[in-house]
Amino acid sequence: MHHYQGNPLWLKSVATLMVELGGCLTELLPDETILISADLQDIFQQQFDRLSELEKQVISLIARSGDAVKLAKLLENSIIPPLLNALQSLSRRCLIEQEDSLYKLIPVVRQYVISSMQDISLPDSS
Repeated sequence: MHHYQGNPLWLKSVATLMVELGGCLTELLPDETILISADLQDIFQQQFDRLSELEKQVISLIARSGDAVKLAKLLENSIIPPLLNALQSLSRRCLIEQEDSLYKLIPVVRQYVISSMQDISLPDSS
């Protein structure tokens, strides 16, 4: 539930996947495994298709960092007002979380981004 931020749609999608796979899936997977069903992948793909290039760059940078990223790091190569708007937009879409001046991806979003970065070529932020 924590990995999916209590999002009812995300939880329903994963619960359906688990039922379809026999329900005993939780016994076979490590505790920190994040499942992403095909339906959930489609939902994320639709959301990512609507992101601006700056929002995609921010997500890519955070995903590659491996952990939370300081606001100062995000500001290094960006113009402040557009970046702040992008961060606000990503937060409203429940794709990132903010803790003080640190930004990180929601766990299920992070898993989706990491798995799809092999298929999607996002611009390098450096």
